[in-house]
Amino acid sequence: MALTAASLITMVSKITMEKKGYEDRREEMARISSRSLAASESLRHLIEEDERAFNRVVQAWKMPKATEEEKARRAQALREASRYAISVPWKIALVSSDIMDMAAQVARDGLKSAVTDAGSAAEFALSAARAVLLNVRVNAQNLSDGGEREDEEIKTRLFLEDMESRHRKVMETVGGRM
Repeated sequence: MALTAASLITMVSKITMEKKGYEDRREEMARISSRSLAASESLRHLIEEDERAFNRVVQAWKMPKATEEEKARRAQALREASRYAISVPWKIALVSSDIMDMAAQVARDGLKSAVTDAGSAAEFALSAARAVLLNVRVNAQNLSDGGEREDEEIKTRLFLEDMESRHRKVMETVGGRM
């Protein structure tokens, strides 16, 4: 979803740069295009990293647990794998947040006839953040420290509240330019 959002931002910024009447926005759109292409590249790597993180959690779950020592090693491996599996979705969420910022910019300053593509990018960015942060919540359950679990829950809630607020503003801009 985030990759689709970044692609839409790239498309809108590039067609805005080429459109007559938007010459004064070319530099801004060029910067946005560059950022969105970098976001796409980052997301491609993060997709692969997320798969590796998932596989580490699966391997930890498969560890033997017949003795107390094995249980302790398994629990430690699961905590470490879960921390990694939490960190990767957060990276994706942060890229999605950056994409939301770009969606706001192209909704406001991009080609008017492509404003709905900016809105679609905002929808995809918000959905991506919601989806990956579900993985944070499920993997946080494997952390032994209740405070650490609670911290992740609070960070997730605050992050999504911020994304939803910014999303509403983008959609207001889109609605006003349609």
